[in-house]
Amino acid sequence: MKTIVNVLGFKISWWACVLGATSGSEYLGPIAMAIFLALHFNFNVSNNSEIKLILIFAVLGTMIDTLMASTKLIGYVGLYSDDIIIAPLWITAMWCGFAAMVNHSLAWFKDKWSSSFLFGFIGGPLAYIGGEKIGAIYFNSGLTEVSVMLAVVWGGSIPMMFWVNDRLGLGNK
Repeated sequence: MKTIVNVLGFKISWWACVLGATSGSEYLGPIAMAIFLALHFNFNVSNNSEIKLILIFAVLGTMIDTLMASTKLIGYVGLYSDDIIIAPLWITAMWCGFAAMVNHSLAWFKDKWSSSFLFGFIGGPLAYIGGEKIGAIYFNSGLTEVSVMLAVVWGGSIPMMFWVNDRLGLGNK
């Protein structure tokens, strides 16, 4: 049951992030994600040290998405400013929510480096394509070029989440 709550909480918050960005309510998603994380810590986490993982990926994920935006291959709706290319808060919120899944609904990827790479390699581009179809992000290049970048980035990001998780001693639960 906790796994279902973990997945549903993230999915509902993901939709709030994307739909909030497209409707001009950029803070809707981050607020929904904060509620999800509060519930997650209340019901799923006995040791609040998992917050370290979430904070690390709030920063790393924002940096990763900011770097991808700086390539000009992709862009985001709901930026802080049109003059500053930093991944928007709703993207940071998504990274936080995704990190909250590592020890729960995604725990079966632990020590399965090739499977976690493949999950990111395929799932990352699909998530961004979904966001692009809804209008929360936009592709400035062809689908193939953008998908290759996203596949490489997310293929490396998922195993990196588990590696950091292990370094924090959280993967031993």
